[in-house]
Amino acid sequence: MIYTLPTIRLYHAPFLLHRCIFYAQKGGLDIAKKRSDGRYAKQVVLGYRNGKPVRKTIYGKTLKELDKKYRDFMNDKESGRLIKNDKIKVKELLELWFTNTKVCELKPQSLGNLKSQIKGVNYYIGDKLAKDIQRSDIEQIRAELIEEDHIDKYNKALGIIRAVFNYAIECGFVLNNPTLGMKRISIKRNTRALTDEERLLFEKTDLNEFERCFTSLLLYSGLRRSEALALSDSDIHFDEGYINVNKTLVLSKASTSPEIIQDMPKSDSGIRKIPISHYLYPILFNYCQNRTGLLFLSEEGNPLGSSTFRKRWQSMLQKLEAVNGKPIAEDITPHIFRHTYTSDLVKAGMDIKTAQYLLGHADAKTTLNVYTHFGYNDIKINKLDDYYKTLAVKMQSRQKENPESA
Repeated sequence: MIYTLPTIRLYHAPFLLHRCIFYAQKGGLDIAKKRSDGRYAKQVVLGYRNGKPVRKTIYGKTLKELDKKYRDFMNDKESGRLIKNDKIKVKELLELWFTNTKVCELKPQSLGNLKSQIKGVNYYIGDKLAKDIQRSDIEQIRAELIEEDHIDKYNKALGIIRAVFNYAIECGFVLNNPTLGMKRISIKRNTRALTDEERLLFEKTDLNEFERCFTSLLLYSGLRRSEALALSDSDIHFDEGYINVNKTLVLSKASTSPEIIQDMPKSDSGIRKIPISHYLYPILFNYCQNRTGLLFLSEEGNPLGSSTFRKRWQSMLQKLEAVNGKPIAEDITPHIFRHTYTSDLVKAGMDIKTAQYLLGHADAKTTLNVYTHFGYNDIKINKLDDYYKTLAVKMQSRQKENPESA
């Protein structure tokens, strides 16, 4: 049997063309149309929402250009590389990344610091579309921050941008990470210890009770500033001869009215017992008399926040300069006492694993892994006291040789 097609007359053409276009679009096929502005356009059905098709329009100046854009788009769609939202800004991405990946992970102080760093990134590229960010944008940030001598800020910004764009790729907001191949700038940090002359300067300066106890505590225990400020009278065990380190004092930036809170150390290694050196014992014992609760408070009886502590520290440095007769080194910060304590441990012949425990370091990936586990009872504090005795004799001898500095 032979089938024949019905005769199609000329006046049927418009109707048939309209029906072909209708069924083609309904079936997901895309028809190019010429617009009044001369460009060609083609709609693509991305999917359906509430039973209605969601379309995207692709434009081209010529049919050839339109066809290329169409094929590239369909390849991205089929391979899963399609951008879900090409209108999202960097500041919106930063907010999503912060809320979805960081809020539940970080402690209040770390969240406050991260918010401050995010604000810096937003200053440079926050209002730009995420898909438009290029390597040149990051290089511009680097150039400006290096010129202002803010290398550390650049390194932190680079880390945030890299993490945010990795997150954006996973979410389908962008296809590439503009930080690919970019490296942090290495910084040579000053990790020196106090010199013998600087130690002697602290000894002969008439410091008040707080200044003497706090600096001695840092020098003979190696505590971080936040750990020392968090100490209460219940943490000092004079009978057993140790300081119980189990918290830090941080300034919460999570609320509009910042408050000082006590927080757990960043890692379990931060919880430790520090032996009270014979040189620290009398100073700390006298200071703790008739004191309850936090040991180091403001004149108003409040925990010491960053601003109040900075003023007290600067006041102490001015006393040192007055006795010294000339400006002292700018790097005399609370952390230099921790470096000094570390240096003393090394000079005293303390083994590395014991030093790691005393300093509360969490990183034991390399050398420290070869040492066996130990605790407070294994600490050989006599080594350190012997070193301090030798150092005291040395400093007394130096003072006798130069009596004018006394």
